[in-house]
Amino acid sequence: MSETIAKKQQQTKPKFEDVIATRASMTVGDRQIAHAFLDYCKANKITYRWSSTNRWTLSAKSKTLGYLAIGFRNKDDNSWSIMIGLNEFLQYEDFINKQGLTETILNNLNYCEKCNPNACGSCNFAKKHGCENCTNPCPGTVILGKEFHKKTGNGLCGAMTRFKNPDAKALKNAQNILDFWLAIPQGTASRPIFAPATAGLTRIDNKTSVSGISDENMANLFNGKYNSYFYAGSYDYMSIGNSHSIEFELDKPTALAMYSLVTGLRIDVPHGWSFYGAEPNGSWTLLDVQHELPAPKARYMENAYSVDTTKAYQRYRIIFQGTHFVLSQVHLYV
Repeated sequence: MSETIAKKQQQTKPKFEDVIATRASMTVGDRQIAHAFLDYCKANKITYRWSSTNRWTLSAKSKTLGYLAIGFRNKDDNSWSIMIGLNEFLQYEDFINKQGLTETILNNLNYCEKCNPNACGSCNFAKKHGCENCTNPCPGTVILGKEFHKKTGNGLCGAMTRFKNPDAKALKNAQNILDFWLAIPQGTASRPIFAPATAGLTRIDNKTSVSGISDENMANLFNGKYNSYFYAGSYDYMSIGNSHSIEFELDKPTALAMYSLVTGLRIDVPHGWSFYGAEPNGSWTLLDVQHELPAPKARYMENAYSVDTTKAYQRYRIIFQGTHFVLSQVHLYV
């Protein structure tokens, strides 16, 4: 992509339809399919806003669905693509199989460069952590029954399905995925979906009652703001590793009835966690262990868990397991 085009688009933020109109190599049929998809977007209140050079973000109901792209990682590529994120969609395997979309998704998987399983050891994560020449087996990622091996073993965070120069059948498949995704209940940062189990309980005000947070990277979990997050992952701004521990104190000894985790802008969640309580100078007592969030997982959704004790503790601790996840808040209930 020439620097001139990049700078010009950054200034003008062109519409997708205006850019494809200038593509002499695009066939009449491809343009018709592209405009049919734009009509579908408008009918379903899906916006497509310019986000970077020859790339437009597909959004609806305050969430990003995917992208429209012209060319892809290749300045000489004049194709156009519909790219749809799969993180939330893949948990509905029954629907995917019934719609006959399994083969389509597996044949059109696209990854962020960090997670590309066909480029083991060559990404920035591998170089940073010294595993370019790693020969040890690492956990694979299973998508719709197919295992994808990669040496970084840090979770497939960027899986998307890419429909390149789609024909009418591919366009219909893309619309089926988007139709179903739009029907999935989702919260927003301003309106999270709260757990019914917490009805009738009193939530402790984290902002005034919680202090002594041991890990500053996790302070966002207690600030009362759903649009701030704790990230675990492999980039510099994330907490790296498989175990993430946080300790905190309440302003007085309190017997909790429940605690909850609220998902954030993505549905990547911990693989499991342990919840502990302790007296001011005492040892830690295990209060709860969970191995996964229940399905379906959604953005900005609260998942609540009972605390099996009537004892009042002032200090609490959570140890999360997982290499790649996002949470927005931890809530405490009495």
